[in-house]
Amino acid sequence: MDALRDYEQQVYAAVLGKVIGVYMGRPFEGWCKDALEKRWGRVDRYVHEDCGKPLVVPDDDISGTLTFIRALADSGGYAETPAEFFGDTWLNYLIEGKTVLWWGGLGHSTEHTAYLRLKHGVRAPQSGSIALNGRTVAEQIGAQIFIDAFGMVAPGDPVLAARLARRSAAVSHDGEAVHAAVVVAGMVSAAFVEKDMQTLLDVGIGLVPAASLIAQVHRDVRAWCRADGDWRRTYERINERYGYSLYGGNCHVIPNHAIMVMAWCYAPSDFHLAQTIINTAGWDTDCNAANVGSVSALVVGLERLCEAYDFRTPLADRIVLPTAEGTRGMTDCLAEALHIARLGRRLMGWPALPPPKDGAWHHFALPGAVHGYQCEEQHLENRGAAVVTNAPLPAGSGLALKLDFQTSAGRTARVSTPILPPDVQGGYGIQATPRLYPGMTLRAECVAGAVSGAAQARLFVRFAAAEGEGKIVCGPAQALLPGATLVLTLAIPESDGLPVRDAGFEISSPKTAGGTLYCDRVTWSGTPTLGWKDGPPLLRGTFPGWVVDADIVRGAFSDDREVVRHAGKNEGRGIVVTGTTDWRDYTFVARVKIHLADQAGILVRYQGLERYVALVQTRDRLQLIRRWYGRDTVLAAAPSAWAWDELHTLRLVCRGTHITGSCDGAILLAAEESGLDSGGAGFLFERGIMGFRDVQVSG
Repeated sequence: MDALRDYEQQVYAAVLGKVIGVYMGRPFEGWCKDALEKRWGRVDRYVHEDCGKPLVVPDDDISGTLTFIRALADSGGYAETPAEFFGDTWLNYLIEGKTVLWWGGLGHSTEHTAYLRLKHGVRAPQSGSIALNGRTVAEQIGAQIFIDAFGMVAPGDPVLAARLARRSAAVSHDGEAVHAAVVVAGMVSAAFVEKDMQTLLDVGIGLVPAASLIAQVHRDVRAWCRADGDWRRTYERINERYGYSLYGGNCHVIPNHAIMVMAWCYAPSDFHLAQTIINTAGWDTDCNAANVGSVSALVVGLERLCEAYDFRTPLADRIVLPTAEGTRGMTDCLAEALHIARLGRRLMGWPALPPPKDGAWHHFALPGAVHGYQCEEQHLENRGAAVVTNAPLPAGSGLALKLDFQTSAGRTARVSTPILPPDVQGGYGIQATPRLYPGMTLRAECVAGAVSGAAQARLFVRFAAAEGEGKIVCGPAQALLPGATLVLTLAIPESDGLPVRDAGFEISSPKTAGGTLYCDRVTWSGTPTLGWKDGPPLLRGTFPGWVVDADIVRGAFSDDREVVRHAGKNEGRGIVVTGTTDWRDYTFVARVKIHLADQAGILVRYQGLERYVALVQTRDRLQLIRRWYGRDTVLAAAPSAWAWDELHTLRLVCRGTHITGSCDGAILLAAEESGLDSGGAGFLFERGIMGFRDVQVSG
């Protein structure tokens, strides 16, 4: 099959369809149809404000979909990734109780049950099997909700999509749940080249056994839809034959899959109607609306997603994606779509495309893309001062972020994108590290459109804070002259060790002014240069901008003579990590101590809980180790002994494949490591507590 000319745009549409469905259905997840109709008549719009909830929240449907697909590249096997490695991927990216999943407990949450099996040494696919977990637990909805991306990486090849989907789904599920996941992945795959919904349903069901219950659900629901002509009548039939009362567990796949088929049948080429039906039908609304949305978005195309309702402006592409590796903890729909498309091109044997606009961080290269930028509305002086859209550059050389502004002496336009997730209550944990750090320079290439009055623009970043909105730092301002080209820059300074929370544009004027500013691209450069003398700030029981897998986080003990941060793990190994996979060659230094732990130290090139290099002190040795999926390989070691609560200076230097570690400048350890070429830095502690201070990152 030749490469699809619009492949990236179609993946973007599918990701948007998935995310829109989650955000639409999340506020009333678990409601029944009668309750929804009593409250709203029909759910044909975002109703989060009616429920007093934010629109953009972390959610397992999104997090699982965009996390488990990483197994393909992480394994290096892509289409040949073995089944066991999909389980390894869970152990690398999931922090128990904090990221991606609903952590409901053994036998209560299917995913948590599977995670515990993996944690205790059971390999996939046995971890999700009926034989081990029982049919009811194994046939809940989770496999289906995480699966869309496996169709996106196999465009027009539903057999490949089904093969990958089975391997991924079987980590946590079995039986009819895996069949349901295969149907969804196959439909997503086929929808890249086939836009007739009945044909897509045929393709999906053709990938599972005809004798399966999922196949029978399809036959029944499609027949009822043809006979009834009214989705509410069909819903009643589904509720009678396949409703929740007939299946065990919290959220069985069969009832929910049945109403998804119903929505596709009654809205074969209408994204808005499909979302209205599936959300008004109730049950597991965010999951169902997400799966329906990814297929329906591919059928109608990017240009028709908002033909009846503006789904896209309120969400501004924003995604909260918390995992144990924090680089993409705050991300956006286009960035994630392009990650998926790069995988898809590799799997399909298609040539890789050069990254848009020479690899710009934000490039706005597809219609409607805004990379999370929205006008800030929290203060009267900013409210309504700008409108953000995606539009062609005035010279016609591609798409850009368009800022239409109206400012005055008391009215400032401020447009920003989040660098760290907002502190929202979505039912799932938030773990993320910022993409921007002190020592780096932010740059935006812009063009002024029509401008009336004397206005100026500059970049700004906002740092996190214990209270309030945080400190804002701005770059140099430049006058907005009609048609002029501008390059806005901001060298990010230190700010008491606090992380960057937001970044964006500020447009102001001494008198009334209005006009348009187009941003063609946003880039950053430079190596982080930062330090925390007393250790990272401890706010609300955690370290903001750090990924934390710890049972204990606290400040100094009563006998500490210096300010020391402490973190500990009751069982197993914990980490406290900052930085991203953008970090390559750098030096990480800290003074650390063992309060009471089997081993502790510092780590670099961190790519998840199962992928990093660390310098650790055990009871009697200093070791340079490589962690790789359940196994520590000792790269170098030397005799060493520390007294409890005695601070020592540990240093790790990364230069290409060469990594050097030292303790107090006396013990030197070195090794070559080619498999881990990037990643963040931080602390490791095993079965106990360690302390740290005087932390530095430098180029």
